[in-house]
Amino acid sequence: MLKRTVTAVLLIALLVGLFALSYFVDHGNIFLDLFIWILLVGAVREMYFCMQDAGFKLFRVPLAIYLVTCYPVMYLMEHYTGQGFLGILMCFAVSVFASLIVFTFADPERNTAKDLFATVFVTVYPGVLISLAWMLVQRYSAVYAIPFAIFMPVGADTFAYWFGSMIGGKKLCPSISPKKTVAGFVGGLFGGMLVAVIMFLLFEQFTLFPKAGYVPFTDASWKSALIYLAIGLVGAVAGQLGDLAASRIKRALGVKDFGKIFPGHGGVMDRFDSIMAGIIVLLVSFTIIYGV
Repeated sequence: MLKRTVTAVLLIALLVGLFALSYFVDHGNIFLDLFIWILLVGAVREMYFCMQDAGFKLFRVPLAIYLVTCYPVMYLMEHYTGQGFLGILMCFAVSVFASLIVFTFADPERNTAKDLFATVFVTVYPGVLISLAWMLVQRYSAVYAIPFAIFMPVGADTFAYWFGSMIGGKKLCPSISPKKTVAGFVGGLFGGMLVAVIMFLLFEQFTLFPKAGYVPFTDASWKSALIYLAIGLVGAVAGQLGDLAASRIKRALGVKDFGKIFPGHGGVMDRFDSIMAGIIVLLVSFTIIYGV
C-alpha cells in the first residue's frame, strides 16, 4: 500500500507540474504533448509484449510507423487545415497498409492472419485511443480538458471501490473481474458526476483559472450544470466499461498486469484503460457542445 501511495503522489505531482507549464508558460502545451507521446509509446510497448507472450507475432515496422508519425502529422494537419482527426486517421491507415504488406510478403508459416489482426488491434487499442488526447490539447483548454479526462474515470473508480468495499453484495461480472460489484458500479456513477460538478465549479461557476482559455458550455449556469452531470454520468459508465474490457483482455492474454512501470499500479495500460474511455466521451461531448 505504501508503494502504491507513493507512486500515486509522484504521478499527481508530475501531472500538476505539466498543467502548470501549460497554464503559465507560452507554448507550454508541448510538454504535455510530449508526455502523452511517452505514455503512448509505453502503452503500445506493453501491449506488444503481452501479445508476444500470448503467442502472437506482431509486426514491428507498422507499429513504429504509427508511433513516429502520429504526432507530427496530427499537429501539422490541425494547425494548417484544422483536420487533426484526419491526420491521426491517415497515420492509422498507413500503418494498416504497412501491416498488409508485411503480412503479404513475409513467410506465411511465420506470420498468420491472427498476427495481422493483433497488430491492427494494438494500433487502435491503445494507439489511436491515446492519440485522441492530443485533440483535447489542441482544440480545447489543456488545463481543463486533460484533468477532466483523467479524474472523471479515476473518481468513478475510487467511488466504485469505496461503495463495493462498504456495501458488497451482488457481483457485477464475476467471470471478468471477481471483485467488482453492482453497488460499486452504482457508486462509480456518483464518483464520475462528483468530478464533473467540481470541474463545473472550478472553471465555469467561479472561474478560478481565467487564463486557461475555457469556454462556457452555455449562457445559463443551470443548463451547463445539467450538461456536466450528464457528461459525468456517461463518462463514469464508459470508464467502468473500459476497465472491464481491459480486465477481459488481460484474462484472454493470461496476464495479471499489462506492465510494471508504476510500482503498485502496474503499467501504463493498467492506469489508462478507463482514461481512454474518458477521452472519447469528452471528445464526443465537446464536439457536440462547441461544434468543433
